[in-house]
Amino acid sequence: MNKLHDINRTTPFRPYTVRTTDGDAIHVPHPDFMLIPPIGETVIVVDRKGGKHIVDADHITKLEIRRGGSAKPAR
Repeated sequence: MNKLHDINRTTPFRPYTVRTTDGDAIHVPHPDFMLIPPIGETVIVVDRKGGKHIVDADHITKLEIRRGGSAKPAR
């Protein structure tokens, strides 16, 4: 969880993808799309269509950071 927290707060922010044990790829285009509670081992990602992905940290297999520039501000 600490690594995920650090990546989500990196300045400048770089979009990343969360890969899970069931093969899902959840894109995080901006830090506002990821909720990391101060306690517990579950995170919530909201996609651009408003869908919510609730993921237990034990099921995160990889964080893929995109190359290139920083994210555009959320609207």
